Amino acid sequence: MQLIKPDLNINFTDKFKLFAVISTVAVLAGIILTAVIGPNYGVDFKGGTEIQLKVGNIDIAGVRAALSDFDGVEIMQFEGRDNEFTIKLPSIALADAAEVDRYIEEVKGLFPGVTLIKKHFNVEVGDRIELWYDQPVAQEKLAELVKKHKIPVTGQIDYNMVGERHIYKVLLKSFTSTVIAAVEQKSGTQAEIQRVELVGPKVGKKLRTDTGLAIVYTLFALLFYIALRFNFQSAPGAIVALFHDTMIVLGVLVVFRVTFDLTIVAALLTMIGYSLNDTVVVYDRIRENLNNPKKGATLLEKINTSINETLARTVITSAMTFIVVFTLLMLGGDIIWGFAFTMCVGIVVGTYSSIFIASPITAIIDKHMKKEQAT
Repeated sequence: MQLIKPDLNINFTDKFKLFAVISTVAVLAGIILTAVIGPNYGVDFKGGTEIQLKVGNIDIAGVRAALSDFDGVEIMQFEGRDNEFTIKLPSIALADAAEVDRYIEEVKGLFPGVTLIKKHFNVEVGDRIELWYDQPVAQEKLAELVKKHKIPVTGQIDYNMVGERHIYKVLLKSFTSTVIAAVEQKSGTQAEIQRVELVGPKVGKKLRTDTGLAIVYTLFALLFYIALRFNFQSAPGAIVALFHDTMIVLGVLVVFRVTFDLTIVAALLTMIGYSLNDTVVVYDRIRENLNNPKKGATLLEKINTSINETLARTVITSAMTFIVVFTLLMLGGDIIWGFAFTMCVGIVVGTYSSIFIASPITAIIDKHMKKEQAT
């Protein structure tokens, strides 16, 4: 039994203009959504704390109840492991940076006749407030002022003397210890920490920039590859198709507020490779049919013949891959959901673009070049 007959002859080229309009609208929507609303960046790209822990005698609803006082917390449960959770928080520092600044301003006038040489609080880390004086000061007054500003501290102030400098470190509570304590109190059992990741806002911003550059460099490398493998008329069509796929998928991710992290970047790059593979298959067949008059009189006819000849391979391969990824989407759990969802959308869009975007652009460029040569 054949799902797609080998002698199939669908007039794809007749629909190129219609799908060009649809694709243009979809790409513009993706660009606008990405620029205006923006992706829902995860810990990897906007900074924050990610904790993976194992704790018994509690379910995901109980973990959510235990952490209800934390703003912006995301909780995921590992599929098949009822007692293992991933907790994501949008910050590293438990202390509010603005409140710490107010505390430091008030500290300046706390000890008349004593000079505050240096003050230090790194919001990227948020583990301590350092106060450097030229004389020793009363730690009790520092501690009282901390309570006034409701800064979460461990209750300990470290003191060191370096030369003539008197250094006081007000140690702050971390998100990690506070979250674990809250979960342990709710469950009544001790939690086992599997993994803790801390990403500061500056590091997250740099990672976003590096990721964008990596995708751009990938597209340029693919442009060079297609130009060498086929010709310069084919390369722009492949790159436009990849840009088309990326922007549409990004738009869908923005609409569904999928957490954009390194897993999603991996899915996007995988999708780009998958889409390019489909395009290369069609381009290979077009190149084989170029010098065969039986395959069509014009380039558009040859493109139409080539798409029909490779359609069975394209549809079957895409369908099989989609089934596997869709199974992961349904059964893989929260941890892999974003990757599987991105791949599902990417497979559909990539298969569509290899038929209705890449090849038509190649035909348009070829037509334009022939006009230029004629003049």
